[in-house]
Amino acid sequence: MDNITPKKCLIVASGVKNHNEYVELVKERLGEVLSVPEHEYVRKESEYIGGEYRTWTESPQTSIQIAFQSMPWGHAGIPALQLMQELMGSAHAFSPSGSGRASLAVKDNGFLDGLDGINSNFTDSGLFGVKVTGAGSHSQDLFQVALSSLDGLRNPINESELARAKNNVKMNFMLAMERGGDRLEEVARNYATHGNLTISGHLDKIDAVTSTEIN
Repeated sequence: MDNITPKKCLIVASGVKNHNEYVELVKERLGEVLSVPEHEYVRKESEYIGGEYRTWTESPQTSIQIAFQSMPWGHAGIPALQLMQELMGSAHAFSPSGSGRASLAVKDNGFLDGLDGINSNFTDSGLFGVKVTGAGSHSQDLFQVALSSLDGLRNPINESELARAKNNVKMNFMLAMERGGDRLEEVARNYATHGNLTISGHLDKIDAVTSTEIN
């Protein structure tokens, strides 16, 4: 609870017709909650050190993740990373649906149970890579599939494949914003992350990415 301080909290609502009435309702429900003093905390910039980490389980399955340092939120290269993740896609052997190059990888490799692109961005850094899952007896093969999937992004990208990836990213964004509650959550997240209530022009930036930027 020491970290839940007023400056780190947002209270948002949609469809409010009377702002003052809304404020009074918030005070009624939270007014008696004692605020915790703000801490003098200076965040240190993260340092990517790389390395290897392994865990052992009794499961016959093996999961391998290969990731590299990428970019923080707000970086001009974020749209390209989103498209790279979409090009790589996500597919699983137990599911008939899939997307991107992952579908073909799962179809062509019987030992591969799943492949997913990794793209996580944070305040001062990020991670980009791939995750593969399959039979532990084919760990070396899984590793090679992961490397091939990443290496494939360096090859020339067909314009139709790039256009399809752009449309998928935009469609997923629009679908995620269908409900009023989802749009409200996005506004709050944008404000907490970027200091702005809205992030304009993101879909235009997606359209502007070229295959050269990705390669």
